[in-house]
Amino acid sequence: MARPTPTYTPVRNYAIGFSLSLILLFSDMNYGTFAPLRGFLHASTLYIQMISKSVFENISITLTSIQKNKSLIEENKELRDQILQIRTKDFISRKNNENNTQIINFQNDLIRSLKNDDPLTYKIASIDLRNYLCCSTHRIFLKNTNDVSLDSNLPVFAGGSFIGQTIGTYLNIIEVILFSDTSHVLPIKSNFFYCDARGKGKPMLISCKLNQNNENFKNQIGDIIYTSGLGGIFLKDMEIGFISSINSFSINEVEVLITLKANPLEETFYGIMSK
Repeated sequence: MARPTPTYTPVRNYAIGFSLSLILLFSDMNYGTFAPLRGFLHASTLYIQMISKSVFENISITLTSIQKNKSLIEENKELRDQILQIRTKDFISRKNNENNTQIINFQNDLIRSLKNDDPLTYKIASIDLRNYLCCSTHRIFLKNTNDVSLDSNLPVFAGGSFIGQTIGTYLNIIEVILFSDTSHVLPIKSNFFYCDARGKGKPMLISCKLNQNNENFKNQIGDIIYTSGLGGIFLKDMEIGFISSINSFSINEVEVLITLKANPLEETFYGIMSK
């Protein structure tokens, strides 16, 4: 609620205040009474300015450092990516060179072994590993990248020896039956016998059954086994493997177990000999 009349202030109060102000002013001008207070206020102002300037400078330095670190991180990432690309390209280049060297060496071996000036070389596509390790069916599949027309029953070469023969070609994939397949029969010979060896259904094993009473029979474990050339598919006198064991099969028969020379699990390239 507003007051009806203004409050009256005596004139002496104004006079006292004015007189006191003059005294303080005179005291300060002549004796520097308030100089310490002014110095303190001035110093406080300067100190606050210095602190503020330092804070702003630190913030600016921090922001600049963050920006530089961000740039360095980006540069490091780019360099790391470039290094990874260079390493990948180098790895691919080395593998391609190794691949080409393997092909050249394999072709030279194939030419020397088969006396064929134009061998057909193929890279493995897959092996039916589950059946190969446990069962009777032993097959590999080769890539027919050049879509070469191939007949069935062509000799297949790998690892310095014959390894099987072609069955057929399907969608640029060549199916090969291995010697160790139980349905495959291979005419072989040694220094003391000839026989048609059949696959054992076990990796790298074939076997022959021989008459134990044969006067030419000898217990020659370690003897080298060769192709006999009979059957008209495989060249004769190619080393196939060696006799690894000889076991009694019946009263008059023994089983000659032969370990093959070439291991399909260790080969990458295969040669097919044309007729």
